[in-house]
Amino acid sequence: MTGRDRLDLPVVVVVALQTGKAANGGIASIGEIVRGMHGYRPVVVTNRESPAVARWRDAGVDIRIVPEDASRGITNAPFATLRTYWRYFRAVRAVLTETGARIVHANDPLAFQLCLPAVRTIAGVRLALNIRDTIGPDRPPPAARYRRVFGMADHIFFLSADMLARWAAIVPGIEAKSSVTYSIVDPARFAPAPPPLETPPVVLVSGVVCAKKGQRELLQVVAPILAAAGIESWLVGDFEPDVDDYAAECRTLAAPMGDAVRFLGHRRDIAALYARASVVCVASRYEGLMRTMIEAMACARPVVSTDVASAREMLLQPGLEAGAVFPVGCSREMAAEIAALCADPARAAVLGANGAAIASRTFRADDVVGAYEDAYDAMTGRKAARG
Repeated sequence: MTGRDRLDLPVVVVVALQTGKAANGGIASIGEIVRGMHGYRPVVVTNRESPAVARWRDAGVDIRIVPEDASRGITNAPFATLRTYWRYFRAVRAVLTETGARIVHANDPLAFQLCLPAVRTIAGVRLALNIRDTIGPDRPPPAARYRRVFGMADHIFFLSADMLARWAAIVPGIEAKSSVTYSIVDPARFAPAPPPLETPPVVLVSGVVCAKKGQRELLQVVAPILAAAGIESWLVGDFEPDVDDYAAECRTLAAPMGDAVRFLGHRRDIAALYARASVVCVASRYEGLMRTMIEAMACARPVVSTDVASAREMLLQPGLEAGAVFPVGCSREMAAEIAALCADPARAAVLGANGAAIASRTFRADDVVGAYEDAYDAMTGRKAARG
């Protein structure tokens, strides 16, 4: 029996905002957490219905839908933003009063800001924050803003030690109220797969087609080199070239390569696509802990990645390398490594097996959920009271 079924357990209020994109790693990650809780009963406040919400509800999670417009920004939508803050103040406070919850877990900084006014009105309620990303290389580090945000949080969850270190360089001293809590990878869905026998070789690139994910640079340099070597590039993730300029530019860049580049859109059968791929590529300009990377590792696929947060921590463990990492901008070197792995299935299999071993011990549901619940206990003193 899980915490979802135990009305006698303490409640944690999880506030998780969805973007509307089908691919959303942060929502996938928090969904695994709330469905796996044993020591707490989750009540999820979110902003829209979606397939993810339907799965949570089917699993017995208590869901409250509260519309949200604050993501449009106070400058672009001042009245809608203020209305959203009022909605979330009322909704979160109502759940806290109804359930007696003493923990609110915000899944991202905007959710944190929307929760904060309600949390401050009830004594003894603690507020935790998940940080799921790092700062893009073109932005100045927002030290002042996050010093305030982190200062108001009772606990901060980071998805890797590398993420914590990168944020601590921006806001020194946060380590004392932080923990590293990895994501969950479902071992039944993402199980090690034998090396693909089909031809031609395929490199899989997963993620919403947008500037952050780096598909344009990949299509400019990496994909043409791979196509010349008989290797196909399959891009999986939300792709809207008719309404998005970046996606349209990517479509134009891919056109001369014909069937050597495929845009597959969002796919629910992503595990089967990992199994078909010889190599998985992370081309992003910045990340937190990318789900594509860790899912590919669980499926025993070598990963070639830019040097985004968590890449070295996951892929270059001493004596257990699971792929290769290159600085952002080293596209030709990445292409050469991908081509070399496609031409050397034995080496690819060794790296893939290493990745599967790392994934099996790092992303286990009981361990990850336990780390979150231990932090909740520490925030409220529940562990001390029980022990």
